[in-house]
Amino acid sequence: MAIEQKTMLVDELQVGMYVAKLDRPWIETPFPLQGFYLKELSDIDQLRRYCRNVTIDVLRSRAQIDPVHHDLGAPARRQEQAAACKVAATATTKVRRPAYQTTISMPQEVMASRELHKQFSQSVLDVYQRLAKGLSFDVDATREVASKVVESVIRNPDAMVWLSRVRDKDSYSYHHAFRCAIWGTVLGRHLGISRAALENLAFGLTMMDVGKARLPDGLLNKNGLLTAHERIELRNHVGYSLEILSAMPGIPSQVMQMVAEHHERYDGSGYPNRIAGKAISPLGKMAGLVDTYDAMTSERPYARALTSVEAVSKLYDLRNTEFQSQLVEEFIQAIGVYPTGTLVHMSNREVGVVIAQNPERRLRPKLLVLLDGDKKPVARPRYVDMLTATHDSAGEPLRIITSLLPGSFGIDPAKVQLAA
Repeated sequence: MAIEQKTMLVDELQVGMYVAKLDRPWIETPFPLQGFYLKELSDIDQLRRYCRNVTIDVLRSRAQIDPVHHDLGAPARRQEQAAACKVAATATTKVRRPAYQTTISMPQEVMASRELHKQFSQSVLDVYQRLAKGLSFDVDATREVASKVVESVIRNPDAMVWLSRVRDKDSYSYHHAFRCAIWGTVLGRHLGISRAALENLAFGLTMMDVGKARLPDGLLNKNGLLTAHERIELRNHVGYSLEILSAMPGIPSQVMQMVAEHHERYDGSGYPNRIAGKAISPLGKMAGLVDTYDAMTSERPYARALTSVEAVSKLYDLRNTEFQSQLVEEFIQAIGVYPTGTLVHMSNREVGVVIAQNPERRLRPKLLVLLDGDKKPVARPRYVDMLTATHDSAGEPLRIITSLLPGSFGIDPAKVQLAA
């Protein structure tokens, strides 16, 4: 059987090899999570900054690979590996092209969608308020505004994420619902799922927690740990949501399934039915992931908000337990380690806010610098594309040190003005 992977020192790498694994977590590097080809010598130089050795996918590599195997090194395998390398040298690579293209700049889409964001927020709030009073809501109107949000995300995924930074501490449930709709649509766009599935995903994410309208406020806003009885009651919101939606006309079965599954987990540890793996629908898996991410990054009565880096790291640790590994990695690719609207502290001590992603380099987004090295507001905020701005004014390597919570140094990202 041909050897498919080989661990090599970075100094032994050649252009054309395919890097499949690193000797450190992917999210600590600027490299694509799914692996990548070494296209030029500068790629190897950059890899050398982060890793001592990597694992090469022999069959996908386009370069001839020396059959000497440093970590296993069995002489009896050398002829077999050399043969595999010859096959690899003629292999072709399939490139997945994105189904959706960005058609408008992020500042322009922010300006165009401010009213839509308010409309979406108000629509979801109305749903929760009516249900709390035992009233029905207009399904068609809610679906229509969710569809418009999908259109915005398709045009530019960064804009609606930026607008979602507006938060209201007193309205977690409905703000959580529409933020999840935005995160989920960004992920679905990245995965290239159909427009119809995107619309069901966005609508379903706004509806997944409507059953909480039947729970007592004291339970939802409790400070501290829940009792065993309270946990059971909280979990009942899934059934309540399904009861509410089943009484509404025109709810797609795909939405009902997603609502039923958004608390199920890949390893079977979720609820209410403890289903696992492939038994969970794709939209159900996506809903569970974005629901967890937004909860982690939101201030709640019983838990502090995590920074984006902390949340991404935690999700990464939950790969193939609570969440499917590939889906976690695709989500990180979609939103970035530092999602749009995140405050960041730079290596030159400046503070900026992320305004757009560079998909090929998750750790090097586009920024708007707001504070200088002394943490004083700059006279005129300046744009920095970290993909090209690799060094600061002193000639030192420029990088992000950490992400910051909204409100750090008195900055509210939601109030930052963007130039069109």
